[in-house]
Amino acid sequence: MSGFVEASFAAGAHLFEAGQAADKFYIIKQGTVELLDSKTGQVFATLTAGQPFGEQAVLAGGARSATARAKEATVCMELTAGGLQQVLSKESDINRIVFRALLLQLCMANQLRQG
Repeated sequence: MSGFVEASFAAGAHLFEAGQAADKFYIIKQGTVELLDSKTGQVFATLTAGQPFGEQAVLAGGARSATARAKEATVCMELTAGGLQQVLSKESDINRIVFRALLLQLCMANQLRQG
């Protein structure tokens, strides 16, 4: 995975906090990550190996809408916002258009979830 860097997190460590600037996108290599609601602090998603997260805020150029916490010792592959933009810039125009449409749908679904 070109541009990715491996990062390890101890159980209970926060990978990022709600409200922080989004600077990295992650894919879980091993372990489990919990996503916590920014208002209640409750777990709303549990992610395991192979699952990506953090891409929405990175692509939108905004702040994190949730906190990500390692449920157990976890290893992730990280890609910086700039690295992700480089990967996407190599795609065809139609791929970028479809990707942005899907991102918009995801953003709207997250806003509805957060009420």
